[in-house]
Amino acid sequence: MNKSQNIALGTALLSFVCLLYLLFMQKYSTGYGFSRSPLWGDVTRGYKMENGEWMFGYAVPFIVAGLLWITRDQFKGIKNTWSWLGLPLLLLAFFLYFGGYKANQKYIGYGALHLMVGGIVILHFGLKVFMKGLWLWILLSMMWPWIFLIDKVSLPLQKIMTTLTSGVMTLIGEDFIKEGTSIRSAPTSEYIAGERFSLTVAAACSGLRSFFALAMISLFYGYITLKKDLSRLILFISSGVFAIVGNVVRMMLLYWGTLLFGKEFAIGRGEHDPSHYHIGAGLAVFVVALSGMIALSAFLERKKNKTVVTKTV
Repeated sequence: MNKSQNIALGTALLSFVCLLYLLFMQKYSTGYGFSRSPLWGDVTRGYKMENGEWMFGYAVPFIVAGLLWITRDQFKGIKNTWSWLGLPLLLLAFFLYFGGYKANQKYIGYGALHLMVGGIVILHFGLKVFMKGLWLWILLSMMWPWIFLIDKVSLPLQKIMTTLTSGVMTLIGEDFIKEGTSIRSAPTSEYIAGERFSLTVAAACSGLRSFFALAMISLFYGYITLKKDLSRLILFISSGVFAIVGNVVRMMLLYWGTLLFGKEFAIGRGEHDPSHYHIGAGLAVFVVALSGMIALSAFLERKKNKTVVTKTV
C-alpha cells in the first residue's frame, strides 16, 4: 500500500475505535432503569427478549468479518481514495446519535451507529469500495435487535398463516372451522367440533421465529453464491416467502400428526411443553426454506451464466 492508503487505513481504524467507544462505553439510554447504560447493554438485552428471537445477532459481526476476509481479493482491483461523500453521512449519523440520546431511543442509536460504519468506509476508502461491500453492510444491520419489528410482523404473519393453512385444508377436502387464528375440525355425526384436531396459529407458529433468521441467512448465502446485486435482492425478498411456505408445511405436519397419533403426541401438553414431534416439525421450516433458497440461487446463477454465454456468442 502507498502512503495515502496507509493514512486512510490508520484514520479508519481510529474512527472505528471511536465507534466502539460509543457502542461499549458511552452511556446512552436508560432502558428499564433510572441510569443510562451503553448501547451494547441494550443490544444484549434485546438478544434475550422474545424468547431469544435475535440471539443470532451475536454471530453477525463475526460472519461479516469472515466474509470480508474470504472475499478480500475482490476489493484489490478498486482504487482506494478518500471520498468526502462520507462526511455528510457521518454528520447525519452523529446528529441522529445525539438525537437518540436526548430522546432516550436506543433504536435511533442503533441506526446512527450503523450509518457511522457506512460513513467511515466511504470517507476513508471511497464510494466504490462501499458499494462493493454493500451487502456486507446490510448484513451487519442484522446484529441490531430490532425488537419493535416483531410485534408489527407477528400479527400479519399469523393472519397469513391461518389463511394459507385453511386454504390447503380446503384443497384436500377437510371440513374445518376458522375462528381468528384458530383452525379446528368441523362437527360430524361422530365427533364434536375440534375433537379430531385443533390448531392455533400462535406467534411461534406464524413463522416469526424463522423470519428474521432466514433473512439473515439469505443475505449471507446470497453474498457468497450470487454476483449481481439484483439477484441478491431477489433472494433476500424471497426469504420471507420461503419462511411462510415452510411454516405452512409445519402446520400441515402438525395437522396430520394430530390425526394419526393424537394431539399430545403431535402438539404436546401445552405451549411451554411441546412434544418432540412438534419440535421436529419446526425444523421442517428451515429444511423447506433453505431448500427453496438454494434452488432459487442456483436458478438465478444459471440464468446469469446463460445470458453471458448468449452475449459472448
